[in-house]
Amino acid sequence: MMEKIQHSEVEVKGLKLHVAGIGTGSKAVLFLHGFPEIWYTWRHQMIAVANAGYRAIAFDFRGYGLSQQPAEPEKETMFDLVHEIVGLLDALGITKAFLVGKDFGAFPGHLTTAVHPERVAGIISLGIPFMLPGPSAVEGHLLLPKGFYITRWREPGRAEADFGRFPVKSVIRNIYTLFS
Repeated sequence: MMEKIQHSEVEVKGLKLHVAGIGTGSKAVLFLHGFPEIWYTWRHQMIAVANAGYRAIAFDFRGYGLSQQPAEPEKETMFDLVHEIVGLLDALGITKAFLVGKDFGAFPGHLTTAVHPERVAGIISLGIPFMLPGPSAVEGHLLLPKGFYITRWREPGRAEADFGRFPVKSVIRNIYTLFS
């Protein structure tokens, strides 16, 4: 069934995004991947959702997988991801979708729901409690265990050092096997 997932490139806000989709239902489910993942994380769920009569879509956020990286990623904000989600829905002709966000993908899902409720039929958040941007979200990392990847990799160069100890092929294979 994986071979039925179709891939395309969609331009949103000046960036080319890699989009995977399956199903032709009138209702759409947009899957938002976590970190350090890509659309592929959702492949099994996409097939199940399509078999249930929905249109299932997953994409690689800007700078992930096959999607284009912004010219100045350090200037990007969570609102850029919200605009990306809404822009993708527009480009695909979808007026309203169910959002499913996991890990990092839950944050822009929450914010899209708050800022554009007219575009969201419902939201499912996996692994991250609902949290709008603000002091609680910014300081949320302080509640995490010492050494947890989110806090550990905030330090410039730390993720590169951690991953650099292993062959690139092995790191990529393990990430996409363990996280999906």
